Amino acid sequence: MLPNNFSPAEHLQDVIRRTYNPEVREWFADLTTDNPDISTPRGSLRTACTHAENDTMDMTLSRMLLFDMVVKQRFQAQISSSDRDLNYRVLRRTRPRVKLFFLEDLKDVEKGFQPITGEISFRLMNQTSTTMSETEAKQLGTRIKSLFGASGGFVWRKGKELFSYTDWDKGYQLQLLARNKTEGKRIVEQVLDVQQHNPDWEFFNRTENEEPSTAFPTVPPTETILSKRRRLPRRRPIADVRFQYATLKIAGLPNEICLFDRSGRFSTALVK
Repeated sequence: MLPNNFSPAEHLQDVIRRTYNPEVREWFADLTTDNPDISTPRGSLRTACTHAENDTMDMTLSRMLLFDMVVKQRFQAQISSSDRDLNYRVLRRTRPRVKLFFLEDLKDVEKGFQPITGEISFRLMNQTSTTMSETEAKQLGTRIKSLFGASGGFVWRKGKELFSYTDWDKGYQLQLLARNKTEGKRIVEQVLDVQQHNPDWEFFNRTENEEPSTAFPTVPPTETILSKRRRLPRRRPIADVRFQYATLKIAGLPNEICLFDRSGRFSTALVK
């Protein structure tokens, strides 16, 4: 039975003080005094995390959040599926990244609109920033030139359907807009061929919108902006985009390296 003068807030604060403070003291067991030196990092953290008698509820919650989310990082394990997954994601980010750039031919650009662009990137999981040589980078550029630079440049027929191909072990997390499944698979095959990989179609997926004509109209609506009627940007426009150049990003280098360029934009491309 609750006493007549029962205060839920005071009761909660008391329970927190009796259960939470011992956990804080155990975490900072190397600090034997109840009044640690706040000029030291651990002393400052323990003082900030320890619940005090005269704390407001906001102060109590702030102390608990600091201890759980910053000091113990308690919630980090709940966000990531496992330490292995977290380490693997970090590992992927350190692998060299190849990026392919595409652009709509200027003669095909519709009046009143900007040229459509496209980008595709993947990782070289068998290389690191310390193992990859300039010779290997040139070989990669030569292969990209053969696959994407021949016959006037490889053409990607972009459309409204979204396809994905995810094979993290081999460095792929592709998201492609294409006219249909056949075109989506053609792009995947061409990209994987850079590393001479064969597609495993169980990693290939299609994402479908319930109202594509409404979500991605061919002619976007207009809207009054700064007192003028203006055409909104197109979403998932249908266009043919042609390969322009490829870059390589290596961890530790400030700038990307141009592997191959058929647009004439880069004078320092490894492969001409």
